[in-house]
Amino acid sequence: MRFFRLLPLALAPLALAAPEPRPNPVAAPAPATTGLLEELPDILSGVQGLLTADNLKKLDTILDGAAKLLASDNINVLQDILTNAHSLLTKSFVDNTTTLIGDATPLVEDVSKLLGGVLGSL
Repeated sequence: MRFFRLLPLALAPLALAAPEPRPNPVAAPAPATTGLLEELPDILSGVQGLLTADNLKKLDTILDGAAKLLASDNINVLQDILTNAHSLLTKSFVDNTTTLIGDATPLVEDVSKLLGGVLGSL
């Protein structure tokens, strides 16, 4: 039983004497193209044209609006709106609405002509 207690002590010098792995002296091959670094000047010149004062002001307005819209007190309201829209906008409803609008368009044009004629005669 003493043997098993002393075994780790006997093996310790072997573990300490194990040579460290040597790094591979050959470097990995370079990629064929530098990719993004090669395209960086074109990307930066494209971005520079977008970063005008007017565009930054518009972006700031958009981000302000998005922050207000996505505020924690609006999340439940937005979830309710999306749930209602999902249940309302079925394929059948959309198809029927599209047909209704298509059928009503000529009527609106006729009424517009009729009103134009009536108003023109006054």
